[in-house]
Amino acid sequence: MNDIAKTNTELIEEITALKKKIQELEHSEAKRKRAEEALRESEERYHRITEAITDYIYTVRVADGRAVETTHGPGCRAVTGYRANEFANDPFLWFRMVATEDRPDVEEQARRILAGEDPPPIEHRIVHKKGAVRWVRNTFVPHRDEHGALVAYDGLIQNITERKLVEAQRAEMESQNRQLQKAESLGRMAGAIAHHFNNQLGVVIGNLEMAIGDLPQGAGPVNSLTAAMKAAGKAAEMSGMMLTYLGQSFDKREPLDLSDACRRSLPMLQAVMPGDVVLETDLPSPGPAISSTSDYIQQVLTNLITNAWEAVGEGRGAIHLSVKMVYPADIPTVQRFPLDWKPHDNAYACLEVTDAGGGIADKDIEKLFDPFFTSKFTGRGMGLAVVLGIVRAHSGVVTVESEPGRSSTFRVFFPVSGEEVLRQPDKGNWEDTLLQGVLPIPSPIDMEGGGTVLLVEDEEMVRSMASAMLKRLGFSVLEAKDGVEAVAVFRQRQDEIRCVLCDLTMPRMNGWETLTALRKLKPDILVILASGYDKAQVMSGNHPEWPQVFLGKPYKIKGLRDAICEALVSTKK
Repeated sequence: MNDIAKTNTELIEEITALKKKIQELEHSEAKRKRAEEALRESEERYHRITEAITDYIYTVRVADGRAVETTHGPGCRAVTGYRANEFANDPFLWFRMVATEDRPDVEEQARRILAGEDPPPIEHRIVHKKGAVRWVRNTFVPHRDEHGALVAYDGLIQNITERKLVEAQRAEMESQNRQLQKAESLGRMAGAIAHHFNNQLGVVIGNLEMAIGDLPQGAGPVNSLTAAMKAAGKAAEMSGMMLTYLGQSFDKREPLDLSDACRRSLPMLQAVMPGDVVLETDLPSPGPAISSTSDYIQQVLTNLITNAWEAVGEGRGAIHLSVKMVYPADIPTVQRFPLDWKPHDNAYACLEVTDAGGGIADKDIEKLFDPFFTSKFTGRGMGLAVVLGIVRAHSGVVTVESEPGRSSTFRVFFPVSGEEVLRQPDKGNWEDTLLQGVLPIPSPIDMEGGGTVLLVEDEEMVRSMASAMLKRLGFSVLEAKDGVEAVAVFRQRQDEIRCVLCDLTMPRMNGWETLTALRKLKPDILVILASGYDKAQVMSGNHPEWPQVFLGKPYKIKGLRDAICEALVSTKK
């Protein structure tokens, strides 16, 4: 019995000990699992830290002026994508990783430090293991022995990719700002040219015209004077082209089919194109509708096609012209002009011209649309500037796709119009078109009886020329050199003044102020406002009073006569 009790007691003790051992094992297993979990978390944290590292240090051991061993720190993987042991197993991996175009600079830095110099940091590109290009800053710290001999040097690699991206974006923004400021400056310059240049041309053209009128038909000097007047007219056209570049226009637009407008211009283009240049077209019918004029489209097309065949140069080549409709997402975001353009419409009509020339250098693309820029020969360079001006006036954009040695493609995008397109009549003689204007043609009786015109002009030569023209038209003339003097003259003689011809830009009181002051004295006085500035620019904004007619400078006798007739006709409506 005792033996049985003893056996039971021992058995209980063994079971208790076994349970204790099991508990200890379970506790140890839990500790092991916790340790494994902590290790895993530590490894993950280390991985996140090393991935976030943007710098790392490498050490190069030097013997006899040569690099004999390079050790890369653990942060190298975060920057380069390669582990330290990969660099150790492949001594030339680092130089292969350096961007090809930057290798000469990196090799030169290494040569200088091995020669005992202390070169400044260098910034260069490397190709990450996954193929991405990164910018790094490489700083050298030499280590020398007691004799001054180089025994090693440390290199600090800093990942500066984000900084370089920011710098590139800033440079791009600064470039765009410079372009926009240049455009604003050109706008001010063009306005000044339109005023001063046209004033002087007006004097030249007006006096030439009157001189020709004084000579008998067939007289010897007539041909020479006529040629001089044509040249002066060409100079005035150049001023107008500058204004077109600025996108200032006042032509009445209407819905037109872009394909049809291009198709109607083809005979004229093909007649002047070199015989060895082939024009291929893809003009769908009907094409997308835009709000414009046939003249504008012809100017755009003529300048783009001319630019294309000049790019082809000597020898046979092809130019491809196409029209299609695109959506804003299809419009390229690079190399587009104006630089600050943003799409605001749902669809755009695209006019595309591709040449078979030698392409355009990158440095020239941003200058292509500058007035008078040309890579061909002096005296050209307004064609693409005019294209940009017309595109700007239509709230559109033009893009360029080109590279040296390959073809160039110019695409012009106009907002699509939702209005119905009317059939475009064939163009007749410009004089016939003038006779079909909306205003009735003034009869001779409208000019009979003459009367007195108050001429307000601050430029003495322009005033003398305009006065002579008015007298030729049968008017008496009262002159005033500015608005203040004009108001004083008008107070005294308003009953005999039939019409006022007033300049816009004058000292003391400008044209608008003069017009308002005269209308306070006589509300129904006829006023013609003259200016070398563009009509759209002059006639914009809010003003208390408006003239009957705007007269652009420079003008001829016929233009002056028509302006007076139009003012007189306006009183009969």
